[in-house]
Amino acid sequence: MLMKRILSAALGIIFIFFMLYIGGWFFRVSVLIMSLIMMHEFYHAFIKKGYKPLTWLGYLFIIILFCSYLVSYKYLVVLITLFVLIGLTLPVFIKGVSIMDILTTVFATLYPGMLIFFLIPLAFKSYPYGMNLLILAFLITWSTDTFAYFLGMAFGKKKLCPSVSPNKTVEGSLGGLFGGIIIGILYGLILNQNHKFGIPLYHFGFMGLLGGILSQLGDLSASSIKRFCGVKDFGKILPGHGGLLDRFDSLLFTLPTIYTYYLIFLSS
Repeated sequence: MLMKRILSAALGIIFIFFMLYIGGWFFRVSVLIMSLIMMHEFYHAFIKKGYKPLTWLGYLFIIILFCSYLVSYKYLVVLITLFVLIGLTLPVFIKGVSIMDILTTVFATLYPGMLIFFLIPLAFKSYPYGMNLLILAFLITWSTDTFAYFLGMAFGKKKLCPSVSPNKTVEGSLGGLFGGIIIGILYGLILNQNHKFGIPLYHFGFMGLLGGILSQLGDLSASSIKRFCGVKDFGKILPGHGGLLDRFDSLLFTLPTIYTYYLIFLSS
């Protein structure tokens, strides 16, 4: 099982860096495909629970949002508002569609649908840092998960959130935060030495801390959804990891965190 997890993680890392290397429209379209796959996994979990989300509507809307996202951010709030209003009226006109089916449909376009879109501004809009902040988000997420897993296995005693994820411990969580901070600072050292960015290292420490906290909250949030729906994994696309949403649940919270930090503290 561990070898499967390592192999799947390695393949995922290779594909992400392949996306970054090719860049351009290949990167953007790959992000959209990832969004659609994760939405499908999310819908499938709620269908197993007995809900009937209007999946076609969710997929159509996320494609419209994606196109708007690439053209101009200013239309997003209007489109989301219209989608919510239209969705809320559908149970009035479509027999057999409940308000919970609509809420599930709408929610999936935001989580996981839109959150993965933050790959794009971190890759192309975080001037002058290029894709380095995106790579930092990945490193913080993966290091938090890795440190939390191994330090939790070695020293974990006190349960962190047993009702949601019984295997996670307080010691493992603190180890994950430590890992995120250390890797963030180390990557900051490398960037400042090789690219002369001149970013004070405490920024990388703070990003490591915030990313470590939010990545673990992302993992716990996904676990609570799976527990509610009664599924072990969202999918089976990645052996040893489950679905794409199982692999990227933490990153969905880390990406907007790092981008928001960039906008507030690092953009000029």
